[in-house]
Amino acid sequence: MIEVIVLCAVFGTFVLIAYSLGLKNGQKLRDNEKIELPKFKEPIKEIIRSTKKHDDLGLTKEEQISWDNINNYNGSSESQKPIN
Repeated sequence: MIEVIVLCAVFGTFVLIAYSLGLKNGQKLRDNEKIELPKFKEPIKEIIRSTKKHDDLGLTKEEQISWDNINNYNGSSESQKPIN
């Protein structure tokens, strides 16, 4: 029971934060002010580039084939490689 109360309180807090941010940004749009986007430590392009470098992770040949099968999956078995 206490978990439900805590979950509702946390969810309610997130809803209030989202509402206040939306209200603040809406007022800035109405007044033709610039909306500041959050600054990330790493650019998103760098994060995407680093996740695509799975060859440098020291995977075994079988793990590499499994990883490629996951990345190439399109709903059919056409682009899948057999794992020995």
